[in-house]
Amino acid sequence: MPRLFKPSQSSRFRRFVRLALFALGVACVGVLALLAWLLIPAIPDPAPGFLTRKGELVAASETYRARFEETTLIELTLHSSSGLEVALALRVPLAASEPRPLLLLLGGHRTGRDAVRLFPDTKGAVIAAMSYPNTDNIDGQGPGLLLDLPEMRQALVDTTPAVLLALDYLLDQEYVDPGHVDLVGVSLGAFLVSIPGALDPRIGRVWLVHGAADPASVLSHQLRDHFAWPPMRRVAAEFLAAVLCVHHLKPERWVGRISPRPVIIVNARDDEALPSASIAALHTAARAPVEIVWTEGPHVTPGRREIVDELTQMILLEVTGNGTRSQE
Repeated sequence: MPRLFKPSQSSRFRRFVRLALFALGVACVGVLALLAWLLIPAIPDPAPGFLTRKGELVAASETYRARFEETTLIELTLHSSSGLEVALALRVPLAASEPRPLLLLLGGHRTGRDAVRLFPDTKGAVIAAMSYPNTDNIDGQGPGLLLDLPEMRQALVDTTPAVLLALDYLLDQEYVDPGHVDLVGVSLGAFLVSIPGALDPRIGRVWLVHGAADPASVLSHQLRDHFAWPPMRRVAAEFLAAVLCVHHLKPERWVGRISPRPVIIVNARDDEALPSASIAALHTAARAPVEIVWTEGPHVTPGRREIVDELTQMILLEVTGNGTRSQE
C-alpha cells in the first residue's frame, strides 16, 4: 500500500497535530478561566437569603414508620412556607421516655437520609439524617454533568436552610433534648455543615468528618483521572467551583465562626479523595475549642463498612458522653 506521506511529511504532520491540540487545550483553559473570573462576582452570596428560604415549617408528612433494631424508624418530608421541602429520616429509641441527645447527620449525596440505617445501635441517642434538597433528578456524572450544574448549585445553596428547617422540626419533639444537639457532616456533608453550625446557636457542637477546605483544590484533585494536564484540571475545577457557588460556601469561610461552641474535625491518614494541603487548611481555619482526630485508612464510603462502623461508634460514644478519642 503506498504511503500517503513521506517520512519527513509525516513527522511534520504529527508535530502540527500536537501543536494544534496544545493550542486547543490552551484556548479551552483560557475560556474556562475567563468564565470562572466572570462568574465569581456575578453569583451573589446566598447567605443573606438563608432564613427567608428556610421559611416557616407548615407541615411534616410522615411516609414510613417501622421498628428498626431497638428504635422506631420514621421517614417524613418537611414542607416550608417558602416552598422548600426536606426529606428526613430519624431513629428514636423505643424506650425514649425522656429527652435524648440528638445527632443530625448530613452525609453523602447518594446516601441521603438512608444514613440513619448505617448505625447498628443508637446507644440511646436520637439519630436523624436528611437528604440534599431537590437532588432526585441529579446524576452528577458523565456528559450530563454540565446540564445538572444549576440544580446542583441550588441543592448546595438550599442545604443550610434545609438543616435549619430540620432543626425547627426536631427540637419541637418531646424526645429530643435541645441542650444536646450535635450536627455531623461526613464527606460531602463536611463541606457544608459549618454554615448552619455558625448560624444556628441551637447546635451545640459540629463534626466535620473526612472533609477539607478549598473545594476548588479538592475538585482539581478528584479530576486527575479526567484531565492529565494540570493547568487544564485546575481551571476546570475553578470553573466548576464558580458555577456551584462554593466560593461563598467553602468551609474555611465559616468554620471559625462556630466558636466558642466546639468543633471536632476527623480526618483519615490515607484519604485518597482529599489533598493533604486542603485538610491542613481546614484545621488552620478552625478556632478554639477545636479537636483534631486522625483515623487510620482511606476516605469513608458506604461500602467501607469497617470505616463506617468505626466512625459511627466513635461519634455516638462521644454524643452520649462515653467517648475517648485519639487527638492530634
